[in-house]
Amino acid sequence: MKNRGDDPGEMGDNLPYVDLGKDRTAISVRASYFHSCAILDDLSLKCWGSGSGGANGQGEAQNRGDGPGEMGDMLPPIDLGMGRHAIKVAPGANYNCAILDNHGVKCWGIGGTQSALGYEDMNARGDGPGEMGDALPFVDLGSP
Repeated sequence: MKNRGDDPGEMGDNLPYVDLGKDRTAISVRASYFHSCAILDDLSLKCWGSGSGGANGQGEAQNRGDGPGEMGDMLPPIDLGMGRHAIKVAPGANYNCAILDNHGVKCWGIGGTQSALGYEDMNARGDGPGEMGDALPFVDLGSP
């Protein structure tokens, strides 16, 4: 892994683009200390960096983007459920929350002692198979 921008000649034209996939561009990018997420022009969501606690939403706790062949088309979009897509995403240290197109909120990654995911428990979500998509519940924010 290499830091970028901390040595002369690493910025501007010398700074490589983040490969988000063939013919894909980001319409929104958010970053935390350990990972980053982008909503793409096809309304898919991709996250890379530290996968601690499932923060990358891939059903595992693996880091993404720190080795060859992990970005671009090889980085799968996050499954937020049948027909759902994110309109906003907010990465935390080891978790993410997204507002979806139906205005529901889903969060994944490390819940921890502060229950950062909002599911009234300390469980991680998205770090094991079958925990994303329709299996990931909406956060109960109460009645409007």
